[in-house]
Amino acid sequence: MKNIDVHSHMLPQSAIKELGGTVKLSASNPEEYVINVAGKIIASITAGFFDLNARKQELNKYNIDIQIISPTHHLFMYTNDSSISAKVAAIQNESLYKVHKEAPDQFLINATIPLNDTQLAIQELEKSYSKFEISGVEIGTNIGGKNLDDETLYPIYEKLQDLDLPLFIHPNDPMGAERLTKYYMSIVIGTLAETTTAFTSALFGGIFQRFPRLKVIFCHGGGAVPYQIGRILHALKVREEVRNKGIKLDDSLKNIYWDTVLFDEESLAFLIKRFGVEHVVAGTDYPFNMGDFDSIKRIENLNIISSDEKKLLLYENAAKLYKIK
Repeated sequence: MKNIDVHSHMLPQSAIKELGGTVKLSASNPEEYVINVAGKIIASITAGFFDLNARKQELNKYNIDIQIISPTHHLFMYTNDSSISAKVAAIQNESLYKVHKEAPDQFLINATIPLNDTQLAIQELEKSYSKFEISGVEIGTNIGGKNLDDETLYPIYEKLQDLDLPLFIHPNDPMGAERLTKYYMSIVIGTLAETTTAFTSALFGGIFQRFPRLKVIFCHGGGAVPYQIGRILHALKVREEVRNKGIKLDDSLKNIYWDTVLFDEESLAFLIKRFGVEHVVAGTDYPFNMGDFDSIKRIENLNIISSDEKKLLLYENAAKLYKIK
């Protein structure tokens, strides 16, 4: 059964070189690598993160047919000077375009844009759309601590809506970082808190109703949102901060999608039951070692949905979003 992985990351060797970065084997695992680039440490990843040939071999191993490749959250650079974040975004987008051109039927692109400067972000978005054949845009869950309801993002949402480009939301710079330094908790659970906050701030801020044609994907199964949507809905009814804003949950959810990076069949079944199979898209978070590389197989083996529903989840929902024929 054909599939599309909407959640994967890549930083090609050409971009690493242009940014003055280095690639070294991991001291703890000879099959993983550590990248030092633009003042950031990216670890641990397989060779497929930066090498296209290695990536193709790995995707064949995991039976992944098509990937939407996004930049890495490490290099959003939202807290840097905007000239730096714009340069880093441009380098990544062009390098991913070269990957797409080499294998256009296998790899499509989510661009990154320098959201700490709205004008520069729109310029990079328009350039990437016209020159680099992008299929979507990836942004973080917060922009230097600002949530997704911030008005500086309105022009971005408007442009994405006009261009009919899906928006892929990925966690970055987790809140409460000082409490998450041990046990890799910033990634294990900090990402989930970020996604939950991002969705809730956008919902309460009326973003999904203000931009009714904007299509949004939240990764890692939506964090705590599916499990706690009742609590969020209750707040819309009783809290004075939001109850009189006219926010309608059903209207807000009609263009929202959730990926399958959940590592657990029961969690995946709950996500599908809560939001409907037509709002779930396959993802792996490849090639990070916290990725769910068995996500495709888990969907294929899921016995609570029909074969036709599996086709929706594995391929057709994402194909419609990203205009894949």
